[in-house]
Amino acid sequence: MLRFWLSFSALSTALVIAAVLGFLLQASWPLFQSQGLSFITEPEWYPYEALYGLLPALVGSLWSISLALLLAVPTGLAAAILCAELLSNRGRKLLRFSMELMAGIPSVVYGLLGLWILLPLLESQFDLLTGRSLLAAGLLLALMILPTIMVFSEAAIRAVVSEQRQTALLLGLDWPTRLLRVLLPQAWPGIRVAILLALGRAMGETVAVMLVVGSLDRLPTPLYNLLQPAQTLTSRIGREMAEASVGSVHWAALIASGLILALVAMVLSLLTQRWQPR
Repeated sequence: MLRFWLSFSALSTALVIAAVLGFLLQASWPLFQSQGLSFITEPEWYPYEALYGLLPALVGSLWSISLALLLAVPTGLAAAILCAELLSNRGRKLLRFSMELMAGIPSVVYGLLGLWILLPLLESQFDLLTGRSLLAAGLLLALMILPTIMVFSEAAIRAVVSEQRQTALLLGLDWPTRLLRVLLPQAWPGIRVAILLALGRAMGETVAVMLVVGSLDRLPTPLYNLLQPAQTLTSRIGREMAEASVGSVHWAALIASGLILALVAMVLSLLTQRWQPR
């Protein structure tokens, strides 16, 4: 019976994934028919002129997600180590509760906080006309995915069996060496899952990013300039989906943006399966 339910669950999951990908591909097919794959590298997005270039949104998504991970992964991992290994039981519960509370805050609230606090701060610090920028999107995403990385990483570190800790201690390894050679390698599968879940949330976040990124369909000049307003795939979908006619090429282009996000998420999931500790 157990084998039957496991097989049924695996088959159901595969069917759901196939159905989602099938819908996205079928709905975005008019765009492929009209432009092929060239829309991925086209820099202009003007639906009223039948121009559906996704390059600015792709670059914006890449920069904002990369910045968020660059900030949140080391910070979340450091908080997880502090919580699992250094704090007292009371301190650990307080920190974990705070992170779980942050994880439960709706994304629109983070967006409103970004409008109220983050954008004016960036305007004043960098002397900008508007704080809406890739930097604002990356900072906000980092704050939003930080609890996910911390909570799951802390659980993974605490799950390392005590025998391994005792063995490392008996071998005379100091705490930094035990952390780097024993705890983190053993906890890596759980940390990997934490990063993947955080990446998934960062890739799919719409409302908060849409409020702070600026939604300007133009490549940054130069490309590494994070202080300019920009666009991401999700912010474009959020802003324009209600304006597009179902079945039109414009609608298909927005669906194609979702298809790209889904395919990237699947590829990352497959790649992380290879990141097993030796």
